Amino acid sequence: HLYYKIMLDELDRINHIVGELLLLAKPQQVKYKKANIENILSDVISLLKTEASLHNVQINFDILNENLDIECEPNQLKQLFINIIKNAIEASKDGDLITITLEQSGENILIIVKDNGCGITTERLNKIGEPFYSSKEKGTGLGLTVSFKIVQSHNGKIQFNSEKNKGTEVEIELPIKNKNKSSGDESASA
Repeated sequence: HLYYKIMLDELDRINHIVGELLLLAKPQQVKYKKANIENILSDVISLLKTEASLHNVQINFDILNENLDIECEPNQLKQLFINIIKNAIEASKDGDLITITLEQSGENILIIVKDNGCGITTERLNKIGEPFYSSKEKGTGLGLTVSFKIVQSHNGKIQFNSEKNKGTEVEIELPIKNKNKSSGDESASA
């Protein structure tokens, strides 16, 4: 029975890696629509709450501006936030707290995910987002590569600030109005 479980776990992992590779390889026709960023984040947080409580990690969601709608591809943003928050959970220690802050900053939305986990060395920070570069035993690094790609396709910015053993802060900035959207609309009417 043990062998079956190992095989199934490994198949799951292969499946997951293939999924991430496909996400990277497939030029996606992104359909932008207005969506409430608070709802997207709330969905992701409630999805990851179970995993967080398994690690005895608490998630705090601070909403500094309410009713923030942005032009985006909601499923891609969900994928992005799942990747980032999951990393924060995995980096955290027993009893740690993860704070997620959402606010408006001019024409942009700012999402900050802060943990006080194991942190990232400067050398690793420079390589973050490269495919197959991971600090996890079974990590492929593709999760962050996909995340960077999603932020890029939304004309946003992502920045990691971290110190070894002091925790990590991930800052994601996304434009409220997306420049990509208008060009897509024109081609649709042509």
